[in-house]
Amino acid sequence: MTHSRPDSLFSGFPAVSRAEWKTRAVAELKERPYDSIVWHTPDGFDLEPWHSHEEQGVPLELPRTKVVNSWKNCHRIIVHDPLSANKAALKCFDLDAAALEFVISDPALCSAENLKQLFAGINTSAVAIYFSGNLPPVAELLKTLATTPGLALKAGGVLDATPEASKELDMELFSLAASLPLFRFLAINLVPFHQKGSTATQEIALALAGVSDSMHRFLEAGVPVEKIVAAMEIILPVGSSHFTELAKPRALRYLLGHLLQAYGASGSTQLPNLFARTSRRNHSLLDPYTNMLRLTTEAVSAILGGYETLQIGAFDSGLSVKREIAERITGNIHLILKEEASLDRVVDPACGSHYLEAMTKALAESAWTLFKEIEAAGGMAEATSSGLIEAMVNASAEKRQKNLDNRKKTLIGVNRYSWPLSPEQEEHIEELKLALEQLPEGNETAGYELLRIKTLSCSLKSGRTPSVFIWMQGDAATSFRQAAFAEEFFTCGGFAIAGRATLPLEEDSYTTVLQNKPDIVVLCIAEKDPVPKAEILCKRVRERESGTITVMAGKPPEEKERLFAAGLDSFIYTGVNVLEMLKSYQRKTGVQ
Repeated sequence: MTHSRPDSLFSGFPAVSRAEWKTRAVAELKERPYDSIVWHTPDGFDLEPWHSHEEQGVPLELPRTKVVNSWKNCHRIIVHDPLSANKAALKCFDLDAAALEFVISDPALCSAENLKQLFAGINTSAVAIYFSGNLPPVAELLKTLATTPGLALKAGGVLDATPEASKELDMELFSLAASLPLFRFLAINLVPFHQKGSTATQEIALALAGVSDSMHRFLEAGVPVEKIVAAMEIILPVGSSHFTELAKPRALRYLLGHLLQAYGASGSTQLPNLFARTSRRNHSLLDPYTNMLRLTTEAVSAILGGYETLQIGAFDSGLSVKREIAERITGNIHLILKEEASLDRVVDPACGSHYLEAMTKALAESAWTLFKEIEAAGGMAEATSSGLIEAMVNASAEKRQKNLDNRKKTLIGVNRYSWPLSPEQEEHIEELKLALEQLPEGNETAGYELLRIKTLSCSLKSGRTPSVFIWMQGDAATSFRQAAFAEEFFTCGGFAIAGRATLPLEEDSYTTVLQNKPDIVVLCIAEKDPVPKAEILCKRVRERESGTITVMAGKPPEEKERLFAAGLDSFIYTGVNVLEMLKSYQRKTGVQ
């Protein structure tokens, strides 16, 4: 069907040039600089807030990998014994699973007999099987899968392990895999880098470097290009920056096409499959239902980005919500996006969006530059051995952590808008604390949530929660904003808000503020010169309750020493290291 454009519909909306738009935008910004609305991405490039056809170059010509936007829904099962894992696997089909990932806890579980029990009742002609975890040598597992009757993986799958390096073994691997034509044993897994703090640009560059190393290795062993590519699968994390994560697989596919051609692949060679795994880096243990929103956003990004396989992690571990409920709700995300949102109906919906095309191109350019640096250092393996990769990822992680610590980056339910613990969480508070302590390095939520759980755990044991009273003075609108900032500041650390009020400088006001014996009094004084009034308040609070901590909302004034002499403890303001400040208040109030 051809749709004609109803030009009359648009006649009332004349085209606006970039120059006209920018003039209007600058006027609206008033004293704020135009640069304040330009996105300085974590990947090192800037994105303008305005994108239109008049300034865009030719978009990247992306290789077509799909006729319809279908994807395999993959469920993850940890295998401690084959029988219970098999039961869990069979339940996954109620949630439309088309792929299963078995996380093996012991290499002995990959014996022929154990695998028969693991696959019992599973139609491997229709279900792709993925293996990860503590696996036996790649050649040994491939031989078991290829030679044991009844284990033929006709629907394909992936072996997420690094094959042992040996020219003789390299050829043997492809011989063993010949009877498993759709099964891929060269997995390039970027999730560990993501967990440690990598950016989207770095993940694309590292994926290219992993592909390049594999191509170089197996070409030297005499394996044809097409066979190497057919044995590959790239496992990518999907974070919650929606448009970045949507553009990431587009940029990677574009670059993969060029890289493989450089290794001699023909234009008709199919690209490696892309496997999307939702991020655990931003996963909250204390606010599980916000995780549902994160997972949904990440799943939408992955689907619209065109991944072949999607794995959505459970939104809770079972400490806040019953495990079976968490698994059921998580499984419904895929179903709703497919059956109700119909996201499977359009291939590459980002095509033609000036903003997303610009982001795809910027990601591709920055990733290609980084990839060339890795290649110049000797490739992925050499760059890893020399510490180049670790240093690169650590630098990104430090920058991200700094933005989290000072709350320039918001994680709902973690460093802003935290929610009280549920009865289930209070019951499992020690298990939650242990789980938070065991989260891997690079996790974005651990710092704040561990700090908050320590405060709340102390409260449950002692029967008293460290509390804060917020005292407002001066201009109502400004002091209200300061008070809102202070309230958010302390609640994300588990402190209770004992009260918030605008009170005059009278003796009765001190009685009101201190009647419930708050541990901390925050002064929100919205006046041109707040020092005289703050000095009086600090002195009187110290005289009435010497153990009360006084804090002032706002940046330190020039005469801050006067306030410290009067008894002020510290200042809180936008840009301060919130995490470290909260830890100091915990120590001062006896939490730790």
